[in-house]
Amino acid sequence: MMNQDYQGIKKLLAEKIGLGPDKIGQHQLIRAVNIRQQACGVNQLSNYLQRLQSSAYEFQELVEEIVIGETWFFRHRGAFSLLSHYVKTQWLPSASQQTLRILSVPCSTGEEPYSIAMTLLNSPLTSRQFSVEGMDISQEALAIAKKGIYGKNSFRSHDQVDYQHFFEVEENRYQIAPSIRRQVKFSNKNLLSAWPANHPPYHVIFCRHLLIYLDQVSRDRVLKTLDSILWEGGLLFVGAVETNLIKSPNFRFMSNPSAFAYEKLSLPRAKVPLNLRQTRKPLRPSTTKKILSPPLSTSPKQKIQVSSLEMAQKFANQGKLKEATQSCQTYLQRNPVDAEGYVLLGEISQAQDNQEEAQRCFQKALYLRPNYRKALVHLALLLESKGDKQGAAILKNRIQRLNNLQG
Repeated sequence: MMNQDYQGIKKLLAEKIGLGPDKIGQHQLIRAVNIRQQACGVNQLSNYLQRLQSSAYEFQELVEEIVIGETWFFRHRGAFSLLSHYVKTQWLPSASQQTLRILSVPCSTGEEPYSIAMTLLNSPLTSRQFSVEGMDISQEALAIAKKGIYGKNSFRSHDQVDYQHFFEVEENRYQIAPSIRRQVKFSNKNLLSAWPANHPPYHVIFCRHLLIYLDQVSRDRVLKTLDSILWEGGLLFVGAVETNLIKSPNFRFMSNPSAFAYEKLSLPRAKVPLNLRQTRKPLRPSTTKKILSPPLSTSPKQKIQVSSLEMAQKFANQGKLKEATQSCQTYLQRNPVDAEGYVLLGEISQAQDNQEEAQRCFQKALYLRPNYRKALVHLALLLESKGDKQGAAILKNRIQRLNNLQG
C-alpha cells in the first residue's frame, strides 16, 4: 500500500488533470516520481510533494512522465471511414459553404489529427473547406507533433493506406508533407480548464481513450464541455471501451460495426417530446438486433429472456449500472452460452471501472465464439489500456485475419 505522500500525489493528479486514482498503476507512479525526484535532486518524498504543490513547471514535468501513450496513424481505421462517409453524405450536401472544424483531444504526438487531415483531403475536401486542431496537456508530445517527423513505429502494416503522397520519405524517416501540416494547428490545453463561452463549435470531435482514465467527477465535467463545444448534428468519436460512459440524451449512438461514435441530436427549441429519452437508440444497436427480433412463436420463457437483456441495455443507457448488471446476469443464467450477453456484461463492467470482470466476460464470449469480432476488439483495447501490448497485438492479428477473410 502506498504511503501518505504518494496518496497526496495521486490526489493532486486527480484534481488537476482528472486522472482517476485507480487508473495509474503503483509501479508506474513510483517510477515516474523517482525519475523526477532524481532530476530535481529531492530525496525526501514529502519534500517532492511540496514542490509539486507549489511549482506548475514540476507538475507538468511529472505529467510528461505519466501521460505519453502509444498511438499511430489511422488507429482503428473504422473511425476514419465513418468520418469520410459523414463528410460525403451529410456535410457536403448541406453545409459545404462552411469550414468544417475538427478537434482531436488528446492528440498525443499528432498521428491522429494528421490522419484526420489526410482523410478529409481524400473525401474530397479542399484545404479551404476544413481545419483540424490537435489538443493535449503534454508539451513534449505536442513538440513532436509540430515537427511532424515519425519513424516506423507510427505505422501498422495492416493499415492499408497509401502514405506515400502524404509524406516525404527518407529511409526510416517520415516527414509530414507541408500540405498536411498546414491543415493542423496544435494547442496545449486541458479539457478540465474553463472554456470560452463564445468559442465556435466543432463539427467533429475525436476524444478517444481519455474518458476511461478520468475519475467520475472529471469525466462528467469533460462530457459537459464536449457537449457544449460540439455542433448540433456533429459527431463525437470515443474509444470502444468508452461507449457506455455517454449517458446524455443529447447523444445518439451510431450503428456502425467498425467505429464508435455518437451524433449530437438537433433538439427542437420548443415542444420537446416528453418521451425524448425513450426515443434514444440503445448504446449497442447491433448487440440487440437479433434479440429484439424473436421468432413469431415465442414461449413465455423466451419473452422473459428477451426482456431481461433488453432491459439491461435500457438500464445501461440510463446510467443505472447496478440494475443493468442484474438484468444481464438474469439473462445469462437462462442463456449461459450466449456470447452477446457476456459482451454486454463486459461493457457494463467497464462502465463501473471493473476492468477484471470486464476482461473475464470478454474472454468468456471468445471461448463461446472464438471469431466474435466485437469481443476481440473490446478485449484488445482493454489489454492495451492495461499495458499488455503483447496480448493486445495477438488479438489485433486475429482481427486483421478476420478482416482479410471478410474482404
